[in-house]
Amino acid sequence: MTTKLISKAHSKEISIRYSLMALFFWVLTIAWIVVIFHLSAENATESSELSKYFLDALNELFNIELKDDSGIRVIAHASEFALLTFLSYMALSSTNKISSKTSYSESPVKLMRSDNEMNISFTLWFAILNAIFDEYHQLFVLGRDGSIIDVMVDMIGIVVVLIIIRIVFTIYLKTKGRNEIVYT
Repeated sequence: MTTKLISKAHSKEISIRYSLMALFFWVLTIAWIVVIFHLSAENATESSELSKYFLDALNELFNIELKDDSGIRVIAHASEFALLTFLSYMALSSTNKISSKTSYSESPVKLMRSDNEMNISFTLWFAILNAIFDEYHQLFVLGRDGSIIDVMVDMIGIVVVLIIIRIVFTIYLKTKGRNEIVYT
C-alpha cells in the first residue's frame, strides 16, 4: 500500500518553479508576437516614421549624420526575432522541465540527441514560422510588402541567438563539471 501511494505521488510530481517560469516566458513570448504583429500592421508611412525616429535618436545620441534608415530596419528585423527566439527557447525549456514524467527525456521515441537539441530545434522552427507569417501578414498592409530577404534577415537574428544559447549552455555545464545528457 505504501509503495502504491509513493508511486502515485511520484507520478504526479511537478515543479512549481518551472511551471511559473514556463507561464512567465509563454506570456512574454505571446506578448512579443503581438508586438511584432502590431509593428507589421503599421502602414508604410507609419513604419518609415518609426525608422526615422530611431535614426534621429541615433544621430543625436552619437553625434553622427546618418541619412539612410535601411541599416536600422535590418537591425530591427534581426533584433525582434532574436528576442522572440530567446523568449520561446526559455518557454520551451521551462515547459520541458515542469515534470520529469512528461519531459522529452521520458519519451520512448528520441529523435534528438538531448533535451537541449530538442529545445533548440523546436525554437528554430517556431521562430522561422513566425518570421514567415510576419512577412505574409505584411502583404495585406497598405504600402508594405512581404520579402523573403526580410525572412533571411530574421533568420540571422534567430540563428545567432541559438548559437549563443548553445555556447552558454555548454559553458554552464562545463563550469558545473557535468556533461550534457545524450540519448542513444
